[in-house]
Amino acid sequence: MIRSLVLLLSLLSMMMCVHIRSTDQPEQDVKIVFDDSAARCVLEDPARALAERDSIWDAFEGFRITRVWHEKSSYPVTWEIWERGLNRFINDDTTLIGRSLELADNLRKLENREHETIERHLAAYLPETAAFDAYVYLVAFTVPYAFCVEQNKIGIDLTADEWYFDPECLLNIMIHELYHVGYKLNSPDREYINADPTNYQEYIRLNYAYMLSEGLATHVGYKALDLFPTEHEHEDYKMLRDGNKVKAAIAGVNGLLSMPADESIDNLLKQAWDIGVTSRAYYVAGAHVCGTIEEKMGAEYLSGLVAEGGRRIVEEYNVLVPPDEQIHLVVAQP
Repeated sequence: MIRSLVLLLSLLSMMMCVHIRSTDQPEQDVKIVFDDSAARCVLEDPARALAERDSIWDAFEGFRITRVWHEKSSYPVTWEIWERGLNRFINDDTTLIGRSLELADNLRKLENREHETIERHLAAYLPETAAFDAYVYLVAFTVPYAFCVEQNKIGIDLTADEWYFDPECLLNIMIHELYHVGYKLNSPDREYINADPTNYQEYIRLNYAYMLSEGLATHVGYKALDLFPTEHEHEDYKMLRDGNKVKAAIAGVNGLLSMPADESIDNLLKQAWDIGVTSRAYYVAGAHVCGTIEEKMGAEYLSGLVAEGGRRIVEEYNVLVPPDEQIHLVVAQP
């Protein structure tokens, strides 16, 4: 059940490196390097992986960045999913090995074929279409099933049940994570996303930064369903179409912004994790904010706001909705 609580914010071997460049819009060039070596090592000999866990985790970049995610998320490294997943593949259904490796191959082919479409979609929600590189590592049996760390390194658990062996479903989450790379290059809020707050004012800034970081990535992924439809939509998208859940997410974010200033930073961070991440308030409220602005003002207007930061985007959103749908604006003193 750990997976249902974790998504951060949150993919094939170096021999499969994809360097596809747009001839029409070179300034929008996105280079995606896939590395599936960690996942293949585990899946091609799961019994060895079970016995030699530590050496495998030390050997591959995909598992190194997984440890970085654990450190940054203050989420302890546990081996429950690793051991349970390997035993399932070894003892319960050995066909899962071939199906998982086939998913990796199909994802690579899909990204290769649709690279320029993906590139244009990402660029439509960034204020400047500067080129960037992204490194996507496929791993296996990890706690986070999709995450982005160290600016441009993405980890995706190839063996996660969330993909249903559907490359379009996996690609959609990949687009979510790829957007994070471009967002961090353009948003002034990156300093608040990259470091834990140490006081109340930094905590307030974190709420706006994180809500819009995850909200924009969720919105961009949701809009990508028009390009790459799948039967297996993420739960966040279903929540976005449920007015009551959207209101609950907005209330959750407003509750976080209303926490007392004398509350301990540890408790503030716990509430942010429980409400903003586990209950998806940042993701759903943030995506609703972005969707509302795009609907009323257009994607170009929304993309232009990215460089102004999360609080500024909230200000723009609040002008467009009635008071009971607004996000609180709390002044964070320098």
